[in-house]
Amino acid sequence: MFSFFSKSKEPNKIKLRTPKIKRKKKIPQPKLIIPKEKKNKNQKELESKKKKETKQKEEIKNEEEIKIQSPNLKGDLEKIIGTVICHSPISLYDHDENKLKIKKEDLTTEKLYKKFYIKYIKNFEFPKEKDDYRPSYANNQFGGMDFPDEKTASLLRGLGWDLIKEIGKKIISGNFNLTQVTIPIKVMIPITILQHICNSHFNYPLYLNIASLTNNYIERMKFIIVATLSCWFKSSVMLKPLNPILGETYEMIWEDGSHEYVEQTSHHPPCSNFIIYGPNNNYIYCGYLNYTSNAYFNSFKLNNTGKRYIKFKDGTHVDFNYSLDNYSNTFWGCFRHEIVGQMEFNDITNGISCKFNLGNDKSKKLSDYFIGEIKDKDGNVVSKFNGSYLSHIDFDGIRYWDIRKNIDIEAYPIKNQLPSSSIYRIDSQLLYERKIDEAQEEKIRLEELQRHDRKLRKEFMEKNNIQEDIKK
Repeated sequence: MFSFFSKSKEPNKIKLRTPKIKRKKKIPQPKLIIPKEKKNKNQKELESKKKKETKQKEEIKNEEEIKIQSPNLKGDLEKIIGTVICHSPISLYDHDENKLKIKKEDLTTEKLYKKFYIKYIKNFEFPKEKDDYRPSYANNQFGGMDFPDEKTASLLRGLGWDLIKEIGKKIISGNFNLTQVTIPIKVMIPITILQHICNSHFNYPLYLNIASLTNNYIERMKFIIVATLSCWFKSSVMLKPLNPILGETYEMIWEDGSHEYVEQTSHHPPCSNFIIYGPNNNYIYCGYLNYTSNAYFNSFKLNNTGKRYIKFKDGTHVDFNYSLDNYSNTFWGCFRHEIVGQMEFNDITNGISCKFNLGNDKSKKLSDYFIGEIKDKDGNVVSKFNGSYLSHIDFDGIRYWDIRKNIDIEAYPIKNQLPSSSIYRIDSQLLYERKIDEAQEEKIRLEELQRHDRKLRKEFMEKNNIQEDIKK
């Protein structure tokens, strides 16, 4: 430990006493009394001048923001979004290249990967922790993540009761799809689902680069599983991201130099496609997400029937699925999020596979724990693993990931994106500025335009006998 303060080495000085001098008492001077009428007039003039100046400043700021058309992150993300867990990269909100931690000329794939390799991969070490640690927001009774924020929970519950009054029996019976209902913008966060998809890939650049550098296909499968499961603890948000418009796009650059591109390719059913080009052709990670949701009396379920694919430099192909999301206690109790379902990974090239159910570890009795096996093409078990996406992942007794040692990978903004990019959405910017009424009006305007476009497409397809090539 270093001490920033040290004791003085100067010798004790002799204090001299000075004789006290009697000071004369100050005679209070008479105050000038200004008539109340004049004082009020002066105050009104000053206040009117200040109001005019503040209005002029606000108008100038608004004009600048409209020209830039990209939200600026000024405050605390947790306060703005109102969630307990919020780890979204700053780049999702701030697209100012002047605020980059690195020089603009160094924002190239070659330079980024070189620094990334030296910083993270060259001297990569497995975590040395062996205990079963759980963060404070982990639910220790049932599993998953708690959201104890009462203000946000009451906001969501108020919305739920409104939906029940509007839809009625359909919600209670479960025959109801939330993706087809207009949700008020006040219960949303100022990013779109496309931006949230990018954010949820924060651990893939590290583990996919490591996987690409090994010729051991079993080890490669381990790192793919780690990359997938270790991203869940940061991808959970309490409020909903904005729905993308058909044809909307987003792009970003990760710290390893990989470029990620996302696009909304279907309106109903909603479908989003993404692709990440790794540095030096180490990997290509792509996939699509199809969302459907069902609401129940005190919970709702988010289903994702999409698929994901990884292609490595040596030609190896690996595909795997998405999990399911359960949100409990939507009307009473502590709001809770669980990631459940069956996960399946297949190395098509080498015949290596892995299939397991989340929450299947009977010794723990919590939904976020799991145990699984990796098998070769002959069905032989070549590796066993266990852990929790809120704690750790161990393969054959060796810890490959620990939540306390998770590496935060940087994501860099791209200023000059396509005109269809999420960063130019006005409703997102207004929501960020907490202008709820204006944001709601803009959201409704965009939704009505999208419905009108869909109607025109449908009429054109019926007229020309064209079938829509989307599984519903």
